[in-house]
Amino acid sequence: MDYLIRPQNTQKVYLSEKTLDVDDILKSNYDYIHDAIKKEGIILKAHECNLFKELVFDSKIVGFCSYDFSRQFITAALNNIYVLPEFRGNNLFLKELKKTMVEYNKPSIVEPTRLVVELLIRYGLAEKISDSLVASSLEFIIPGDHVLSNHEYKSSEELSTHFYDLKMSASIHFLDIDEGVIAYSSPLNYDIIHHDCLSARDEMNEEYLDEIREFFIKNDVEIKNAVRNLEENLPVKSYSIEEIVGVENEFSYYIESLIDDAHVTYDKAFEIKQQMIEEYEEGKILKESLLIRLAYLFDENKDVTIKSHTDKCPHCKMPVDNHDKYCHFCGINLNYNSGESD
Repeated sequence: MDYLIRPQNTQKVYLSEKTLDVDDILKSNYDYIHDAIKKEGIILKAHECNLFKELVFDSKIVGFCSYDFSRQFITAALNNIYVLPEFRGNNLFLKELKKTMVEYNKPSIVEPTRLVVELLIRYGLAEKISDSLVASSLEFIIPGDHVLSNHEYKSSEELSTHFYDLKMSASIHFLDIDEGVIAYSSPLNYDIIHHDCLSARDEMNEEYLDEIREFFIKNDVEIKNAVRNLEENLPVKSYSIEEIVGVENEFSYYIESLIDDAHVTYDKAFEIKQQMIEEYEEGKILKESLLIRLAYLFDENKDVTIKSHTDKCPHCKMPVDNHDKYCHFCGINLNYNSGESD
């Protein structure tokens, strides 16, 4: 096979504010990878992205990954990854995840297959908390139209979760644990073919889902600690308040970029900078949530878009999980008590 060569293992990246067509990029630039995907009968989970990256090994382009990337919120959600069969086993997925954590922020994964979850366990980025249940340091995203539930679910909201059921080959999330309302992801083609997940799901009745609920209730503290420990061990870049907002009367790169994107005045940006400094000094925001808070304050649309969860942030009313240290929408420290700073 005539592989495309990248001297010194340099990686070409396609980044656009508009959507990129994954199929077009593969056909036009990496026909041998496109042909290999077809030969394996693999169906791409997402046909569009705005961040496309080559995967390079030994100076050869041997695969790709794509993300839904938000420059404003500085987040990356992995929606495709593929490595040519002869180059699997070289930890390219792990290397890519670590690189993304250093360059951008902690990524999430859109509809992971069971194979992806098993790789996360092998890499130490996830761990089994029971024979079939997995807790992950990275969030799993389920598009709204791919959400199933044991109760009537009419919402089109996407869900995010840190949990996966290996028997069902599904990301799972409790919408209301007291009432036993659980949401889970639709079966993926890969899991249907390789893990016969349709037959496995046929055997999953309400009693099985009740067992999951009881397990989560009984082991609440241990599960919360498992997720937190996994997250704290991630090689995520650590930022200082000065890096995020700038020193003295100067703006950081991040604020300059957000000024361009959000079309706010420099006076308004300075107000946000001062607010960030005050909130950080009070402990209202944490070092790991500085970027999220910054993006939230620059976003004029703060409407609550996800309403199907019972646990909500007391500040912005968006959904949170009980293991969260901070709100992943507004960035506020969930353990913050204004009375403690008085």
